[in-house]
Amino acid sequence: MDNHSGGMMAGLKGNFLKERMRRGEKVIGGWITLTDPIMGRIFSQVGFDFVMIDLEHSAINQETLQTMLLMFEGTQSCPIVRVPGHDPVWVKWALDSGAEGILFPNVRTEREARQVVQMAKYPPQGIRGFFPRVASNLTTKMSEYMDGINDRINVWIQIEDIQAVDHLDELFSVEGVDAVLVGPADLSLSMGILFQWEHLEFQRAIQKILESGANHHLPVGYPADDTAEKALSCLRQGFQFVTTGMDSLLVQRAARDVLEEIKKGWEA
Repeated sequence: MDNHSGGMMAGLKGNFLKERMRRGEKVIGGWITLTDPIMGRIFSQVGFDFVMIDLEHSAINQETLQTMLLMFEGTQSCPIVRVPGHDPVWVKWALDSGAEGILFPNVRTEREARQVVQMAKYPPQGIRGFFPRVASNLTTKMSEYMDGINDRINVWIQIEDIQAVDHLDELFSVEGVDAVLVGPADLSLSMGILFQWEHLEFQRAIQKILESGANHHLPVGYPADDTAEKALSCLRQGFQFVTTGMDSLLVQRAARDVLEEIKKGWEA
């Protein structure tokens, strides 16, 4: 959880993040859902180790994403994109636009895990099509970008279904999966106990994910609420990384706090 300063060459931030996580370091990420590309600049300059750009539950389109990813240049914050599903087209244009990692939602089986890993890698390890125009900094020396790119891209999967929890060893054994993020809302929904975070069965599922991650030396993360208290609680529980600070919630909270402060001062 270093405070970074200065920039880092495009394409290397993903590798740097991987190395830190392999060493067991705790890392913290922000979360973007708003469509203004400047959010990429704001979040990358704050000092987050990585920033999740959410395409699954937002209106961010291809053009916006490309501009937003350019906002990360000159910073050390690694941009990770959560794609809407397991479509190789989404993966290809996210990576071609400069994403240095992909989060695949709701991966439930070993087969799905192998398929999504292939989507993020060039042959022979995968099926990604070639033309990283923006990702290669518009350079004609694309060989520089291609050198080791399959190893630099982060491939994360999200556990959001009890079916996945029942097959963690198979999932976590898939070569090329770099990290796992729990999707608590959908996971609890699949268990028939939506939002019941203290329910014994939900807690057992979380513990099983943590233990399996430790056994496979795979970093496991959790989307903490937008409070330092929740993020710290997750890290103490054993999660190696957390996401916090969702943009829309931060704006809402800041606006509400300012309004309440003004009203209190005026009434006084």
